[in-house]
Amino acid sequence: MNITRYGDPCPLCRMPLLLDVWLVYSAQSDFPTAERVTGRRCPGCLAARFEQWVEVMRDRYGDA
Repeated sequence: MNITRYGDPCPLCRMPLLLDVWLVYSAQSDFPTAERVTGRRCPGCLAARFEQWVEVMRDRYGDA
C-alpha cells in the first residue's frame, strides 16, 4: 500500500517534506511489517529550484 506523510524539514526552505512510503503487510498481522520511502518531495522547491533540489537531495539521501 502506498501512503504519503510528512518527513524531515526541506533543506532548502525548512517546510516538511512529503514522503511517498510503501507499506508491506503480512497475512498474520494488522500492522505493517516493513516500510520503504520511495520518494521525497517539496512542492515549492521542486518547482522553483529544480537543479538545486536535485543536488541537495543527492547529497543528503543519495537519490533525487
